[in-house]
Amino acid sequence: MSRAYIAHVGNSLTESFSPKLLRKRTVLFFLSLRSRGRALEMPEQKVQLQRGARICDVLRHNVLLLVATGAWPPTTRRWWRPLYPLYTASIYFSMLATIAMGFQFAYQSWGDWDSIMLTFVNTFTLIGGAVKLAHFSSHVDAYRRLVTALRDVIGTQWAHCERDAALMAAFAGSHRKALWLTWAPVVYLNILGPVWFMMPVVAWASGAPGRQFPFANVRGVLKTNFPLYVAVYFVQCHSVFYWNFLSFGLDIFFVTCMIYVSAQLHILGKRLSNVGRGPNVDQNGIVDEKQTKLQQFGQKPYKSLEVDRESNEMYAELVDCVKAHQHILSFVAVLQGVMSPVAMAQFVCSATAACITPFQATFNPEGNSIFKCLMYLPMPAFQIYIYCWGGHEIIDEGAALSASAYSCAWMGAPRRVTSAMHVLMCRAQKPLTLTAGKLYPVNRDTFVSLINGSYSFYALLRQMRGH
Repeated sequence: MSRAYIAHVGNSLTESFSPKLLRKRTVLFFLSLRSRGRALEMPEQKVQLQRGARICDVLRHNVLLLVATGAWPPTTRRWWRPLYPLYTASIYFSMLATIAMGFQFAYQSWGDWDSIMLTFVNTFTLIGGAVKLAHFSSHVDAYRRLVTALRDVIGTQWAHCERDAALMAAFAGSHRKALWLTWAPVVYLNILGPVWFMMPVVAWASGAPGRQFPFANVRGVLKTNFPLYVAVYFVQCHSVFYWNFLSFGLDIFFVTCMIYVSAQLHILGKRLSNVGRGPNVDQNGIVDEKQTKLQQFGQKPYKSLEVDRESNEMYAELVDCVKAHQHILSFVAVLQGVMSPVAMAQFVCSATAACITPFQATFNPEGNSIFKCLMYLPMPAFQIYIYCWGGHEIIDEGAALSASAYSCAWMGAPRRVTSAMHVLMCRAQKPLTLTAGKLYPVNRDTFVSLINGSYSFYALLRQMRGH
C-alpha cells in the first residue's frame, strides 16, 4: 500500500469527522426526525377529524329529540318501553283537547272577531302539529328507513372523505349546521313558551278581573271550579310544550336530511372536478393541463400500457361517481315520499297563522295579546323558510354537478369516458325538486309566494273588519 493512498484515506477521515461537517450532519439528522414526527402525527389528526363527525351521528340528535318527546318509539328494551304508547297518547289527548277548546270558544264568541282570531292563532298551530304527529305515528317504519338510507348515502362517499381533508371538512360543516338548526329553534321556543304560560298569572297579579287561560279561553263553570281550572290550564300548557318539540322536531328532521343531501352533492361535485387528475390540483394547473391537451388534440397518441391504465382508472372513478349520484337520486325520491304530506300541512297551517298573527297584533286592544303575537310572528315564517331553504340548496348543488363534471380532465379521454360524462351532465341539469303535497315546489320562490299570499289575506281581513 503506497504512502499516497494512506495519506488520501487519512485526509478523507479527517474531513468526515471535522466539527463543521458533524454539526451539519447533526442538524440534518434532527430535521429528518422532525419530519418523520410530523408524518406520524398526520394519521392522529385524521382520526381526530373523523371522531368529530361520524356516520352514526347523522340524524342521531333528531331521533333522540323525537324519542324524548313521545313521537319516535324506542327500539331498546327498557322498563319504560311498554309505557311509551301511554306517553304518546297523553300528548294526543292534550293537543286534541286544546283544539276542541279553541273551536268551542270560537262558537261561544261568534261575532267577537278579535277574540276568535287570537284563539285561532294557537288552534291552527296545534292542528298542524297534530296532523304531523299522526302522520309520523302511522309511518314510523318509513322514517326509520329514511335514517338508514341517508346513512347509506353518506357511506358511499365516506372512504373518499377519509382520504381527503377538504371533503371531510365539507361533511363536518354540514354536520355542525344540522346541529345548530336542530337545537336553536327549540331553545327559542322554550323561552317563548313559558312567557305565554305565565301571561294569565301576570294578568291576575296585576288585578285583572276573572281567570284567564294561556291559549284557549273556556267560558262557564271551568273558571269557577278551581281544581278543574288548574287541570285545563295544565292541559293547554302541556299541549303547547310538546308542540314546541314535536312540530319543530319533525320539520328539522326533514331539513337536516336536506342539509346532508346537499353536502353529499357538494362532495360529489368536488370528486367529479378531480376525475382524471390528482386530488390536489389548483386552478392554474387545470388551465395549463387543458391547454396542453388542446394543443395535442388531433394527434395520434402513443398507445401504451400506462395510458390504458390511466384510462381504466379514470373510467372506474367516473363510474363510482355515477353510482354515488344514482344513490343520492334514489334517496331524494324516498325523502319526497315521506316529507311531502308533512310539508304541505306545515305550509297551510303556517301560512294561515302568518296571516292571523299580524292581524291580531294590529287590531287587538289588549297589550298582552300584542306582545304574544309579536313574539310568535317569526315562527310560522321560519317553519316555511327552512323547508324552502333546504330544498333550494339541493337544487343548487344538483345543478352545479354539470359544471363540476365539465371541469374534469375529459379532454383526450376515451369515448366511453366522455359518453358517461355526457349522460351525467345531462341528468344533472334536471332539477332535484322536492314538492309539498305534489303541489308546491320546495324552494325560495314558494316561500316568497306564500308570504305574499298571507299578506294579501291579511289585507282582506283588514278591509272586512273596516266594513
